[in-house]
Amino acid sequence: MTTAPLEAPSESEIKPDQLRAQVEALSRAKGEPDWLLAFRLASLEQALGMEWWTGQEESWRRTPRERLPRRARVTDFRASALSANGRMTRVPQHVFAPHAHAGLIHKYHGSIVATDIAEQAEADGVIILPLSEAAVEHPELVQRWLGEVGQPLDRYDAFGRAIWTQGAFIYAPRGVVVDESLFYLVTQDTAAGDHWHYTVVVAERESQLSLIDGGDADDRRADLDESPLIHASVELIAEDGAQLQFASVQRWHRQTAALSTTRGRVGRDASIRVTTAAFGADLDKQRIDMDMSHSGGFAEMRGLFVGDGKQHIEHVTRQHHKGVGATSDLLIRGVLTDESQAVQYGLIRIEPEGQKTSAHQTMRNLLLDDGSGADPIPMLEIEADDVKCSHAAAVGPVDPDQLFYLQARGIPPKIAERMVVRGFLAEIADGVPDEHMRDVIDELVEIQLEPAGSSS
Repeated sequence: MTTAPLEAPSESEIKPDQLRAQVEALSRAKGEPDWLLAFRLASLEQALGMEWWTGQEESWRRTPRERLPRRARVTDFRASALSANGRMTRVPQHVFAPHAHAGLIHKYHGSIVATDIAEQAEADGVIILPLSEAAVEHPELVQRWLGEVGQPLDRYDAFGRAIWTQGAFIYAPRGVVVDESLFYLVTQDTAAGDHWHYTVVVAERESQLSLIDGGDADDRRADLDESPLIHASVELIAEDGAQLQFASVQRWHRQTAALSTTRGRVGRDASIRVTTAAFGADLDKQRIDMDMSHSGGFAEMRGLFVGDGKQHIEHVTRQHHKGVGATSDLLIRGVLTDESQAVQYGLIRIEPEGQKTSAHQTMRNLLLDDGSGADPIPMLEIEADDVKCSHAAAVGPVDPDQLFYLQARGIPPKIAERMVVRGFLAEIADGVPDEHMRDVIDELVEIQLEPAGSSS
């Protein structure tokens, strides 16, 4: 499917008084406490005081300006979600729905269509709730952790804290080990407009949890009059000694412009592992920022994507080290077909106090067609003198020796290429903390590699 260029709105289309009134109405409709409304409004004022990206900034200058709209709209899902009799019009099965889980939220049209939590997880004090509900049921926890990772990175991020209509709060108390994954699933209503998500995940000291964040479109083949914007703000907090895993897998509508901002704060001797997999959207830009301010922390960042058509898939990452003896590792692997393009801009920043840091970046891209292309850009800013750092970047076709080896054993060329691609991506997919999701990712890789016109 081809996508018409998006027109970036002018500043005049942002009406501050109207947005303030909409935020207040949204918060009241959700039954939120006054302090959460105050948080929304303060975030809105931050956003209104910022400027949109211009394309001159280093982390934005490779982003197609015309394909990422600069706008902030509060979408009223209530009208589109329900029929005249007040019932949900349709509840599709989510492509990422698990067979087993410790807890689950599924949202469609901005409304909750399924929730669940395992008996043991609930007894242990684990929380997985829509953010508005968690603010009512557990106000002391949500107020404590909301926005704790730091200030918004830019105007999108600030608006995301103010006008979100879909959000989740996931929490593991001190010392609790959650054996199975938790799931937060969203089905995109392609006709409803823009989506703004806000997710906060907290692993208290010595706890362990994993969250799967899945996004899918209800009708990926629909021809839309306007391309929707999806923004997700994700805050990951691992307190001292905690282990937190987060996997985000999206297959949005092909006309969507998707932007996610994931920020992690790694405590002393704690770990955060982030894996993202992108299969949809016309433009998908993922920003991952890891705060390694504490000693002995570990952060692992993994990215997987398969692009086709004229998709633009972009990763902007930062590994920011201040703590002593902390480790971070970035690995991105992508496959590009047709005229799809990819960008990876990764920065390792080590402050003077970040001695004995070990930080690494690897970016590898397979190009299956002459029209595809990739631009990996690893960057280092090091002010400490006792560190281990490395970076590697590669762009190229499938290794002909590997293809020859497989074809010499009777495997047809196309199947041989698929086998090489799947092996190339397996290291990323195998890190997803759920067997069902690994199978889903494998299936989505196959679908994305199908010739144009045969994919779902």
